[in-house]
Amino acid sequence: MEGEWEPLGEAVDNWDYRSELRLRCRIEADVPRIRAETHLTDGSPLAFHFGWRASDTYLVGPSTRIPVVNRQFDVEIEVDPQFAGTSIVLTRRLVLERDRLSSSAGEACQAGSILWSDEQPLRLMGPEAMFPTEVVDFQAFGIDPGASWHLVMPATPDEPAMGALLLLLNPLDTKLVKAVQRVKNHTDDQLALIESMEEGLVDEMVRWSLAHWDELGDCDSESFGAAARVLTSRVLDDPASWTSESVLRSSMDLRSSIVAGTRAIGFGRALS
Repeated sequence: MEGEWEPLGEAVDNWDYRSELRLRCRIEADVPRIRAETHLTDGSPLAFHFGWRASDTYLVGPSTRIPVVNRQFDVEIEVDPQFAGTSIVLTRRLVLERDRLSSSAGEACQAGSILWSDEQPLRLMGPEAMFPTEVVDFQAFGIDPGASWHLVMPATPDEPAMGALLLLLNPLDTKLVKAVQRVKNHTDDQLALIESMEEGLVDEMVRWSLAHWDELGDCDSESFGAAARVLTSRVLDDPASWTSESVLRSSMDLRSSIVAGTRAIGFGRALS
């Protein structure tokens, strides 16, 4: 973090979609014992493969291959924040790299056989609110009091990402307020309310991004515009194809794509 290595726990604090994640581990392998216990004393090529996969989107990151030669070595992998999702699983595997012409029963013989595997889940985003949330009198703020929530968006894309958004909740919607303020052990009804709001929030941010799309590429990396561009690129396969005219003609198509993309990155309702 900020150029300094720190021990890896169950979660990464203060991570966001602009933060590239670099991970390092040290491997100590007793190579003769590995070959003896796997009965691969014929010199069959072995290699460690290090990688990760997103546990919500199921995207798989590139693998780093290290041949089994040295007893001890360090390896580093990088996680692209645009594809990480809300949590990832770090994978380490020892693999047989070539078919064996002859083998005894119970011995690995096919290329790709996994001789040893280790997986570690890593949470990147927790259940806490991603931006300030306040319960206010909607009528006093000039907001239609029949609405349950209102997202205050920044006036320009170059505003700092931190503090650029403010989620306002209507106290008249007591069920939603209780659901948002509850820390854990939500009921099914409360989860449904929160997930529905999540989809609406992402929809608003993506539509805001599309309206400013031509400006976002030049935004500072710490700006809300840059963060919104990353989010939109994760939700939509080709954001630039949704021009203002096409949005007006196919608003429901855009809505469906946003909802599907939102669910794919771990927000909103899951269908299974």
